[in-house]
Amino acid sequence: MDNKQYFIGVDMGGTNIKIALVDNEGCFSGLKRFYNREIELTKEKYFSFLLNKIIEIQKKVKPTVTGVGISLPGLQMMDGSGTLYSINLPWLNGFDVKKYFSDNTHLPVSITNDLVSHSLGEYQFGTGKGIERFLSVSLGTGIGHAFIAGGKPLIIINGISGDSGRMILDPFSTLRDSGGIIGSAEALCGVKAIEYLVAEKNLKNKYCYSSDVITAARKQKDPQAIEILSIIGRRVAHLLVNLASIFFPELISLTGGQVEAGDFFIVECQKEFNRLSSNFFNHYFRAIGKEKSVQIVKAKAGGLAGLSGSIVPLLHYRLEEKW
Repeated sequence: MDNKQYFIGVDMGGTNIKIALVDNEGCFSGLKRFYNREIELTKEKYFSFLLNKIIEIQKKVKPTVTGVGISLPGLQMMDGSGTLYSINLPWLNGFDVKKYFSDNTHLPVSITNDLVSHSLGEYQFGTGKGIERFLSVSLGTGIGHAFIAGGKPLIIINGISGDSGRMILDPFSTLRDSGGIIGSAEALCGVKAIEYLVAEKNLKNKYCYSSDVITAARKQKDPQAIEILSIIGRRVAHLLVNLASIFFPELISLTGGQVEAGDFFIVECQKEFNRLSSNFFNHYFRAIGKEKSVQIVKAKAGGLAGLSGSIVPLLHYRLEEKW
């Protein structure tokens, strides 16, 4: 007997939209990616375009679609209907996304913040499977996290587990993040931090973009690129110790461009995490009868975790339930 359930997953990002048919085991079919630069970015055009793509999937697939899961960036409205505030996609702000797609597809719709969607996807189908206390941290232009305990995301405010990108790592730094905050995790660990280190080391002629540094570290095993990403990795470890002090995770999963530099990045994070924490968390787990240490790993689901995670609330929670 086929126990498969099928959903339409949608992951709206600042750069592109990903849409696919997703089953209850996290498998994709008909995955499509549309870049925002190819779409007329007004509220009406954007949502009309997206609705048409969803309806196309509905008409083409043989199995019955059970619902639509949508991952959205930014702070979410308290009623779970859509985005309250997004810098990159301002036309989402204040729009009742849930009602729009529910009314036009006649399907149940779930709305989740993109960081929470990613962590749910990684928890349900990736490295977090079977982990009681799971922390997912995203590294990129910005920095963010989501925490899951007992299979359920911890929502502190407006659909998120907090904003770790604003956490101060160095009050004496001159670097500022996109919000103007000095010495924050985003300022010291994000993409611009890589570019700052390139300039500081007079390597602009060698690396034009942060992606060049990451590629050089991964493919050419370039020692200068590895040194830069190792510095970033140690800074990330500082952030992770701060987050661990709040959430006491059993496992920390990292995703994003910086993690793609190579295995050394995770090794550097773990080594510095253990040094800074003096194995405090490992002693804690042993004290409560768990023979384990806090492990830092690379996310398994990668860039598609937000897409698979968008449908997880439809699998496990009543749509009326407010996280």
